Amino acid sequence: MISSLFNRARNPEERKVRAWCRQVLGLTPGDLPLYRQALRHVSAVADDRPDLPDNERLEFLGDAVLDAIIGDMLFSTYPDKGEGFLTRMRSKLVSRTQLNTLAKQIGIERVLESNLARTSESSVPGNALEALIGALFLDKGFDRTRKAVVKLLLAHFDLNEIEKEDRDGKSRLLEWGQKRRKKVEFVVREEGGSGRGKHYVAEVHINGEVRGTGQGASKKVAEQDAAQSAFRGMRSRKPTPPKSHPESGVASIKAAHRPRRPSRRGPWTGQPDNSAD
Repeated sequence: MISSLFNRARNPEERKVRAWCRQVLGLTPGDLPLYRQALRHVSAVADDRPDLPDNERLEFLGDAVLDAIIGDMLFSTYPDKGEGFLTRMRSKLVSRTQLNTLAKQIGIERVLESNLARTSESSVPGNALEALIGALFLDKGFDRTRKAVVKLLLAHFDLNEIEKEDRDGKSRLLEWGQKRRKKVEFVVREEGGSGRGKHYVAEVHINGEVRGTGQGASKKVAEQDAAQSAFRGMRSRKPTPPKSHPESGVASIKAAHRPRRPSRRGPWTGQPDNSAD
């Protein structure tokens, strides 16, 4: 018994997961195997180890817990807002893009067990984050999980900025294109999974150029996510200043009144050379 506990304490992977949880979540895992399961993608489970559980069940639980936590946070933060606003804000905070961004910001890939290339399935980090929330809930209960998750969200997301994007992004983008005579199209590029695991990737094309990409569990959510991505890209673009032409405008006027260079036939006096008259 003592030997088993000693060996577990010496396991470098377990030490790494424990230290990472303390650093990122501010909590020390009680049931460490549960956290390791949350950080184990199905691709890391070998065919000869069917007893080794992956994180899909914990992801299912964490998704529900995260919805409840964010719903509670928004309900308290915006006491005068209606159901529609609260629903849209929650959808943005739990969107696949936001969860993936948050998961990468907290360095979840450092402790994630996966045999997939990092670019082959972009939803893996966000799914692992949901599974981690599920493990935290089982280990610590709802109240401590809520405090840890809210702290994490507020440290990485600006609710005021997200609130500014409250309006229906797709409608706003189409309206923007109509006013500026630009062709705006939404194209669903990928569709995979089934049932609860359904997944879509959408793109926004403006005059034939890809200007935003989004993901979601439905086409509508993926398109809304892509619209917000396009708006963020527009805000980050700096206008290119027009090229100056030295012989145009004021520059050409100055050139017209510039004194002529002295003639090679005599010293410069500032007066016209009349020696040839």
